[in-house]
Amino acid sequence: MRRQRRATSLAVLVIAGTLAGVSVLTVPATPVAADEHTKDQAANFDGQANLTVNFPYATDHYPGDRNEANGSIEYFASGAEAFKELDAEEGVFLDYVIIDAQWIDYSNCDIPNTKAFGIDRGGNNPGTQVDVDLVQKQKNVDFRDDGITINLYDFSDFAGDPPYMAAEDAIVAAQGAGSQDGTCLTVTSEPGWYQIQGFLNGTVADNGPDEEPSSNAREAGVNVNSNYLYVCECDSESEAREQLGPPPGEEPQSTATPEPTATPESTPTPTEAPDNTATPEPTEPPENTPEPTDAPDTPQPTDPPERTAAPTATQSDTGGNGGTGMTPTAGAGPGFGAVLAVFALLASALLARRT
Repeated sequence: MRRQRRATSLAVLVIAGTLAGVSVLTVPATPVAADEHTKDQAANFDGQANLTVNFPYATDHYPGDRNEANGSIEYFASGAEAFKELDAEEGVFLDYVIIDAQWIDYSNCDIPNTKAFGIDRGGNNPGTQVDVDLVQKQKNVDFRDDGITINLYDFSDFAGDPPYMAAEDAIVAAQGAGSQDGTCLTVTSEPGWYQIQGFLNGTVADNGPDEEPSSNAREAGVNVNSNYLYVCECDSESEAREQLGPPPGEEPQSTATPEPTATPESTPTPTEAPDNTATPEPTEPPENTPEPTDAPDTPQPTDPPERTAAPTATQSDTGGNGGTGMTPTAGAGPGFGAVLAVFALLASALLARRT
């Protein structure tokens, strides 16, 4: 009964029409149980899962009107943290995978245009190499004008069992170049930055990877957005950034407030004044410059000449009682006459007393 319910649920998801050339009958929808997640009900796990998409050739980025049905694409999906949050660390049996891209037309593609689709055990293979091929596990594939829907075998199908994916594994896929029928994609003709949305649904492997899940096993679904891809007639991402600006959510570098920059080396720094322009220090007079001579001594007033010693009287023999006569000697200096007069008087007095 459970298997019939799950099969019916999957059939409803592909009601859109013919899948890989097989008509699908419309079956009345049945309510989805609380643990069965469709794409619309599943949570987004951008922070816990990863979907990296790559255009392998520069021309794959060209607008569709310049590169019609000539594009290729690669996908790498993993989600160990998402599995942990969903209590699906035991892994899951995959039910279906959906790729949505409103800007990519896959309608010219078919299974022969698939280069690779499988599981990379441990997520450590180079390029698009896989360990488990999922192409042979596909029950129905719908290459739409806005994505791909892939239904995988269920345990109820006689043709095969669903593939097991461990939490640490990755899903790898590629369409276009390198496949049997080659390129097939056409991207939008409107230049810009675009994302792809991926969805994976599976049944938790509560009995391990080798046993069918119990009837109480839960359904787990993961939605995740890819990295941004540019569409323009560009030959590199740097050229795309020049034409389109940065991807959404990334600040353009040109609008950032510039940090103050140091003075460029080409701007000369002020130089010190040359030695011959420096303010001269006071210089000592040159040796050949005669030092100023001392002013001639101002003659000091001369001291009055010392008095000339009083002339000694010269006795002259005058005969008789020896009367004494004095002959004055001329002397220098002022007042000489007065002094002489005094001496004359004194001499006269002495002579007078002697007589």
